Amino acid sequence: MNLPKRVLLLCGQSLLAEALKNILEPLQGVKLVGPWTTESATLKRIRQDEAGGVFDLILIADSRGESEATLVGQIMEDYPDLPVARIGLDDNEIHLYTSRALPARRADLIELIESLPVRQRPRQSESSS
Repeated sequence: MNLPKRVLLLCGQSLLAEALKNILEPLQGVKLVGPWTTESATLKRIRQDEAGGVFDLILIADSRGESEATLVGQIMEDYPDLPVARIGLDDNEIHLYTSRALPARRADLIELIESLPVRQRPRQSESSS
């Protein structure tokens, strides 16, 4: 028997929290906890009774706020083995923060570098070339 993955949802916006709850709660193999707010008291609540140790993932949904970025750092510091995912309203990206070390070969590094897109560079004037 497989235990469900316990996901803690942190979200300060009630409509977004409700939408995510409606998506995640029906999933088999997932036990959703929350939503809890992203206020500073939440970190104390996670630390209380070592609650952070019983989650498999903390999902933070936000609108790119500084307080959420600080919260991610504090959670990663307290629970380095606990993955934290962050999704925002402003983009279609999921950011996964984990301190898990993975074995790597030289070929993995080369493949990673080759897979990265070239970033937009500021134009340089002809005199600086």
